Amino acid sequence: MPKIVVDANVIVSALFGGTPRKAFLKALRTCDVYISPDIKLEFACVLHELEDKLDSNKIRRLRSIIANLISNAKEVIPARKIDISRDKKDNAYLNLCLRVRANFLLTGDKDLLEIPARKLKSSGLNKLAIVSPHTFLSIE
Repeated sequence: MPKIVVDANVIVSALFGGTPRKAFLKALRTCDVYISPDIKLEFACVLHELEDKLDSNKIRRLRSIIANLISNAKEVIPARKIDISRDKKDNAYLNLCLRVRANFLLTGDKDLLEIPARKLKSSGLNKLAIVSPHTFLSIE
């Protein structure tokens, strides 16, 4: 089964349905999903930041989506730290991908989507595909 790491922005976007939701559900159904303590912390921070911006029903649904991900994911602590993303927070996802040898990083974040393949390869992420929800849905 392919290994996947899901970015927090996909989780938040899944709340509103459409392509991100379909991609998230496909990831849960067809892949081994991984999470790290740093990424769990980011999910908690995102949830806290959105509490004042979303109504209580959406917050409840977002908590449910996050809980669903966490309960279906394998938690792993990355062993190495790499630093190749323009946004330093995003390196937590890359560190996890490196540790589990992920096939996919599912994200809508341009800082991650625009990392050149040569940079991934030189960091040991040879088989990682950083994909948008739309692209992930098109993969058989």
